[in-house]
Amino acid sequence: MSIGAIIIGDEILSGKRADKHFPKVIELLALRGMALDWAQVLGDDRVRLTEALRRSFATDDIVFSFGGIG
Repeated sequence: MSIGAIIIGDEILSGKRADKHFPKVIELLALRGMALDWAQVLGDDRVRLTEALRRSFATDDIVFSFGGIG
């Protein structure tokens, strides 16, 4: 089992907003003696997001998803 993060948002990829979730999830996992094994930053593309989520659901990984609020 791995721990992953999917960070979503066109505004992050364009540089309009800085992501604060990535460093925070690393910090919170470290407090529990855990570590992030992988991460993806994806834009607001429905097909790409669906594929990424489908892949993550097909594993026994713990996956956190952040963003995509706009």
